[in-house]
Amino acid sequence: MRGPPVGMTARVAMQLAAHAGPGDIIASRLIADLAAGSGLHFTDAGRISVDELEEPLALVHATSEQHLEPACRPKPRVAEPAALTARESEVVSLVADGKSNAAIAAELRLSEHTVKRHVANILLKLDLPSRAAAAAFSARHPGPHGP
Repeated sequence: MRGPPVGMTARVAMQLAAHAGPGDIIASRLIADLAAGSGLHFTDAGRISVDELEEPLALVHATSEQHLEPACRPKPRVAEPAALTARESEVVSLVADGKSNAAIAAELRLSEHTVKRHVANILLKLDLPSRAAAAAFSARHPGPHGP
């Protein structure tokens, strides 16, 4: 049978938990710095002293976008499947199949440069950040624009 967690990490975690109120998400400032772009928002939550640390530990209170008031939430972007040409629809479907630009070029009898340009246009038209996001888009929009 295990006993309670021990060590500095466990003691810091216990102090963070003691500092948090019901429903609070409390973390160190380092976690907030590492979570940039995650959709979490952080506000200062003070400092706590930890025996093993020379300086007090800066704390942050975290909230996700889903916990923000509706007026503060970012507006969801709606990608319109009809914005793609027939060729772009073919390309995004093959991207969703996990094919590389070279494999797509061979299958569609295009140059790799042309496929690269199609992928860039797809990402731009649909306001997507990556090929993975384009594959997810294709999965969510079956039919002529997806699998």
